[in-house]
Amino acid sequence: MASVAQKIAFAPVETRRALVYAALSRSQGAVAMNMAVDSVQTSIDRLKRVLFPWMVLDFRGEPTKTKALCIFKMFLSDKEDDTAAYAKLSSEMKTVEQNSKLAKSMSWFKRVKTSKSRTVDSNIFDDMFLLHLENDPKNTLRYQMNQELFAQILRTPPTLSQGKELLAAVRKIRQTCKEAGFDLKNLGLTDSFT
Repeated sequence: MASVAQKIAFAPVETRRALVYAALSRSQGAVAMNMAVDSVQTSIDRLKRVLFPWMVLDFRGEPTKTKALCIFKMFLSDKEDDTAAYAKLSSEMKTVEQNSKLAKSMSWFKRVKTSKSRTVDSNIFDDMFLLHLENDPKNTLRYQMNQELFAQILRTPPTLSQGKELLAAVRKIRQTCKEAGFDLKNLGLTDSFT
């Protein structure tokens, strides 16, 4: 049986827009407690929770250095993580960044001729993808907390009207994803968020 996190990660493309708006909307807990505001950062964190697996899946379909760097910088570069999986990914991402800088310094012909030697492994994020979905299945409490975070998003009714500050933050994320070459439909980010 699929976990709640897996249901979101592998949600059909046509349902992702609603999940984006649910992630941005005030959670039921905040409404029940009559809290004035779910902070912008909380909403962005919830949005990133749903975007990460979709971006990794999009990346797997068409792996590029630009997409890999975008994922790493958006989700993982400032993460305090001492796991072997994170150390391995950080090391690989340094190589990806060096290869990206090297490619930008080349002429178009040389860049095309040597591109095969600078490709990115489409499975580079697999360990972090699994950790994101399951957290630590051996640690029952952490696993349940992780699943509850995803379940809250599924329980939250999507609201289309959002505050200006939140919409500006979402537009910035959307633009970053677009510039990196992600398919905005696959990410549920087809709206302009104005």
